[in-house]
Amino acid sequence: MIIRADAGGLTLIRQTEHARLCGEMARAWGNARFEAVRPLERVAWAAAEHDNGWAEWEERPQLNPETRRPYTYTDIPIAEHQEIYRRGIGRAIAHDPYAGLLVSLHGSLLYARFRAGQPGADEFLAEQRAVQERLLATVRAVSSLRLHCEEEAVAANRDLVFGWDALSLFLCHGVAWLEDLEVPCDYRGGRHRVAVGQRADRWVLDPYPFRTSPLALSAAARYTPRTAFADEAALRMALAQGEQVRLSFLIAAPGALDTSVSVRETGLPPKSSTPV
Repeated sequence: MIIRADAGGLTLIRQTEHARLCGEMARAWGNARFEAVRPLERVAWAAAEHDNGWAEWEERPQLNPETRRPYTYTDIPIAEHQEIYRRGIGRAIAHDPYAGLLVSLHGSLLYARFRAGQPGADEFLAEQRAVQERLLATVRAVSSLRLHCEEEAVAANRDLVFGWDALSLFLCHGVAWLEDLEVPCDYRGGRHRVAVGQRADRWVLDPYPFRTSPLALSAAARYTPRTAFADEAALRMALAQGEQVRLSFLIAAPGALDTSVSVRETGLPPKSSTPV
């Protein structure tokens, strides 16, 4: 779950909703400087569903006893995080082996960068390497996928999913904690460093990677005036009774025309300047 402080309360966004934005980015990706995604349907599905292992957990979220708020993707105990990721990877593999490969690679990248040294992290990485080797052998046997299984192609799609994941998190948190993102621009090893800027009404990317500018996206969320909860029953009641809101985002190229929709017009409470 993603949590941000807004207007004296909390805005809560499901991981599955954040991931859906990644799938929309995949489908909108590509222009003269950035090659379009391929194979599009498989990569877009992996991007949109990379967090689907969270679905059951978010129906009955657990309370972090230290913060008195729901666990987030950053502070949830690693054993539960692994269970969530294994569930999501398994679902992706069942849907499509190439998509499953990308979801597994995404999980490995997250563990290597952000959970290295934590209990069970090395075992998870070793387990996923074996999964990836098996999936690569499976998809390489499919003639229409063989080209997309070359090392540079797989690495590019893995890193695209990672880039969309980061950008979607920036949108959902309402703040970018990196000044730029390095992302693939083709399937031959090319990369661009994309500067991420914020204005009051939009996000500005330079160079701009999508087909149209501005790109309008939105995400469902739940707002509650509560900022802490006595127990999980109180948390779940607050979520059930909280106001349904829709966060609207515009991503634009530098110098794009000002055709934005203001935050106030969406009914969303004013956003915070820092992630929670």
